[in-house]
Amino acid sequence: MKKLLLTIIIGTVFPACIKEAAQKEFDPKFVVEGVIENGAVPVVKVMHNIPTNFVIDEEQLEALIVRWATVKVSDGGEEEILTLTRNDKVFPYLFYVGNSLKGKAGQKYKLEVKYNNDVLLSETEIPLYKPAFKGAYEWLDPEKAQPAVNVDNANQEANYLLFTKLDTQHDFYATTPRGIKAIDQANKQFTVSMMRTRSILDSMNSSRYYAKGDTIAIKVSNVSATSYTLWSAVSQQGLQLSFLNYSSDFTGNIEGNGVGIWYGANSSVDKLIIE
Repeated sequence: MKKLLLTIIIGTVFPACIKEAAQKEFDPKFVVEGVIENGAVPVVKVMHNIPTNFVIDEEQLEALIVRWATVKVSDGGEEEILTLTRNDKVFPYLFYVGNSLKGKAGQKYKLEVKYNNDVLLSETEIPLYKPAFKGAYEWLDPEKAQPAVNVDNANQEANYLLFTKLDTQHDFYATTPRGIKAIDQANKQFTVSMMRTRSILDSMNSSRYYAKGDTIAIKVSNVSATSYTLWSAVSQQGLQLSFLNYSSDFTGNIEGNGVGIWYGANSSVDKLIIE
């Protein structure tokens, strides 16, 4: 059976962190990663974490998914218990999705996850400002195209996260760089070139770029300063598989015996055809 080696990839700029992490005892926790976007239903993924460098096969990988939790999202008035959904084209294959409750800009949302005697809590908000941008791409050579975004930097309080995906993929994946703070950009507009991030379901030989004929979607999300700081912490750890390998140095904004992120986003999407 095919086996997957799940590791944390940490750059050479963090040697002290590697040494410290290696000395710490593994602490089993729930891992929660959830989002509620403006105009969309909430999506929440719940898993068990695993030790760094743990070798696991595909059956064990699926067993890590928490499938019998009660996941509830509320806005202070309306609330909804999310439905467990399966999609074999993404990872994790099982996740929790809302049906009627949709995110609204400027609104706060509470998350509650119950599993046996464990209760995990979090709260987030969706920013009012919706990003305005145009997607583009450039050829690096005859085989490689790199997407870019030209962002209208109209709101200095915005905190942008960047995502891309092939039109055939279900999920968006964070790019490199993961995000940009508006306040750090002096001009009214700025352009960022992005590198593609592979998902766990991609082959190890999958390119970090795109090719002729690819139809890609680019998403720019505005998130709160708190959510941006949390995602920056994830990036600094160099996590390859954030759902599994959260280190003990990262807790996120999940209260209880868990780590991870529950965040709100106001997003815009543009599609490009590489031709």
